[in-house]
Amino acid sequence: MPARPRPVASAPAESEPLSGGIVEKIVIKGNRKIEADAIRAKLVSREGLPYSEEQIRQDIAEIFGMGYFYNVEVDRTDTPAITLTYTVTEKPSVTEITYEGNSEIEDSELQEASGLKAYEILNMGKIREAVEKIEKLYEDKGFFLARVNFKTVPTGENDNVRLVFEIKENDKVRVKRISFIGNKKMGSNKLRDVMATKEGGFFSFISGSGAYKQEAFDRDVQMLNFMYFNEGYVQVKIDRPQVYVTPDKKGIYITVRVEEGEQFKVGTVDFSGDLLFSREDLFSSTRIQDQDIFRYQILQEDLRNLQAKYGDLGYAYANPIPHTRIKEAEREVDITFEIDKGHKVYLGRISAVGNSKTRDKVIRRELRIVEGELYNETRKRESLDNVKRLGFFEEVNFNTKAPKGRPDIMDIDIVVKERNTGTIQVGAGYSDYNGFVFNGQVNQINFLGRGQKLGVSIDLSKRQSLYKGSFTEPYFYDTEWSVGGDVYRSQRILPEYDETKTGAAVRIGHPLAPYLEGFIRYKLDDTKLEIDPETGDPDLFPVESANGTTSSLTFTLEYDKRDDRFAPSKGIFSSVSLEYAGIGGSKNYTKGFGTFRYYKKVFWDLVWRNNLSYGFISPNKPGEDPPFNELFLLGGANSLRGYDWFTIGKRKRSKTRFQQAKSEGMTDAEAEIAALRPFGGTQQLYYNLEFQFPLINEAGIKGVVFYDIGDANDELKLGNLRQDVGFGFRWFSPIGPLRFEWGFPLERQAKYREDSVNFEFAIGAPF
Repeated sequence: MPARPRPVASAPAESEPLSGGIVEKIVIKGNRKIEADAIRAKLVSREGLPYSEEQIRQDIAEIFGMGYFYNVEVDRTDTPAITLTYTVTEKPSVTEITYEGNSEIEDSELQEASGLKAYEILNMGKIREAVEKIEKLYEDKGFFLARVNFKTVPTGENDNVRLVFEIKENDKVRVKRISFIGNKKMGSNKLRDVMATKEGGFFSFISGSGAYKQEAFDRDVQMLNFMYFNEGYVQVKIDRPQVYVTPDKKGIYITVRVEEGEQFKVGTVDFSGDLLFSREDLFSSTRIQDQDIFRYQILQEDLRNLQAKYGDLGYAYANPIPHTRIKEAEREVDITFEIDKGHKVYLGRISAVGNSKTRDKVIRRELRIVEGELYNETRKRESLDNVKRLGFFEEVNFNTKAPKGRPDIMDIDIVVKERNTGTIQVGAGYSDYNGFVFNGQVNQINFLGRGQKLGVSIDLSKRQSLYKGSFTEPYFYDTEWSVGGDVYRSQRILPEYDETKTGAAVRIGHPLAPYLEGFIRYKLDDTKLEIDPETGDPDLFPVESANGTTSSLTFTLEYDKRDDRFAPSKGIFSSVSLEYAGIGGSKNYTKGFGTFRYYKKVFWDLVWRNNLSYGFISPNKPGEDPPFNELFLLGGANSLRGYDWFTIGKRKRSKTRFQQAKSEGMTDAEAEIAALRPFGGTQQLYYNLEFQFPLINEAGIKGVVFYDIGDANDELKLGNLRQDVGFGFRWFSPIGPLRFEWGFPLERQAKYREDSVNFEFAIGAPF
């Protein structure tokens, strides 16, 4: 008579043996979708091995851990050898996922956010996570009160179910007002400025302002604390904000209570611990002691500087710990930096991770650290900045770890997330001078993953056009030499003549020092001028003398220490160049340029921008004149913005225009003025000053006020410099920076019919 099966899914009683006998056979029952071998592979118990109650418990845990089963039972039968029967009850499969109640967000977007797919095993944990993800998606879109539930509906087929998400969207909620109570030292507007959560306004439909996101608001509270700490209010207390939802559930009023406390100054500053440098040397790396009031941001910068100082000696894990002592009577904070140097570390393996398109060598050639050398913090930070500046990646992180048993070695994984480096940009606009403006660009800054730059651009307007193609190899044959080439065709329609240039150029460059690079460019182009039959003067503008080929070499030095090449907020850019034309072409001249630009963030997001530019041209042979179409004229969006394009500079008398003016009934005096035509000078000098500030941060819209001064003449005199002031706004759009600017000339010369206001639309940053 066979033995009666005995269940052993629960813990055995104390009287039962925990082991004994040999397992002869293992049977899997109840499974329909999950293969028996997949379950068997999870078991600790094995046929031919001794039976163990502890292993049975592990078996049950492993099977449940697969996530596919509601229930697991184990029966043991002795015959006299042991047979173990594992009976499982499978969870149903989800054959369909549907959404009900959603009108603001499409099913496809909800499906992507949930992370769930049909024909997966029902998993309540994943479903609850999906509910949170969907609610987070609604919150990000401004539906703070959206609620999501779910239910499962049996399909009647093999215990399968349909998963239904029931959504109650409610109305989109806007932040109507953010109020502060208790802030006497810091203005409410100043506090609101540092918050990501903004009050809704007229442009909310563009900028997305007014949306309430709990995650962002939690960060706002931290930013408010940081702002107070950074102004010396080290005892500030910010209560949990009160959020009031209006009865119609469309608006939110937020109230933040603040206890500011007193403002504290910096007291004594000292160092302790592992002092590898003199105190004077350590003080040279910190700034907190020079501050009048205690500033938390300066303290954090000092900690990074001290860590780098020790890190440059190989102490990768150096830890400067700030100990602060608040002296309430004196309203001072004493600071002692206790430094734990740790041990020296050498660099081990350096690997790139996540670069599915970009080749490893493109990343590695930006590194200033080498495997096997002593750790250096400054060079590690420079390497990180260099990889970020490539512009190829959304994220760049250096993950460090020590190999097992080797605390003196540091391996580095350069973890990157590729971004789309190809762009197609199309823009259009209007300006007083150029009329309708069209711009189109196709650029790839990481061609074939090699870090090469390839671009094609078209600019069209009533008076100007440019077609250009370019290619740059920044590391020619893996050296520090950059090599590139351009082909172009440009056209300008000036009041007196039309100009067409067709040409090509090749260029090479090489870094000379940190932030300093030298370039050599060879250009060959053909120039064709045509006199305007109605307004042109062939005596003043002899186009045949300016037609021909230009074969030139240009030598350039560039120093670039800006924080961002496209939208700088601090730093310096300077360049000098000299072009020598006359290497086999028909044109002979020497042309030079010098540029100096300075950027500084004055406070918060107000940026002071400066641009000083000088240029000259001279003939290569005494007694000759340089081509008149190469002379300098100012005016327009790129120089003096209060004046029309190419109207500021040296003027010459046109006999043809004088006769035309007389025939139009002008007096001799009036005709003489009309006959003075913009001709161009051999020198130019201009200076642009701007203050740029945010208008609608969320939409990338900034405001600007500016002042320009300059002139173009054979001899520059300070008393003859023309000036203008103006304002505008810039939209940092997906197609690039768009500029809308209104300039107003100072001391307008009505005799030259200068307008009282000049509007310009332009694509791209001015400087």
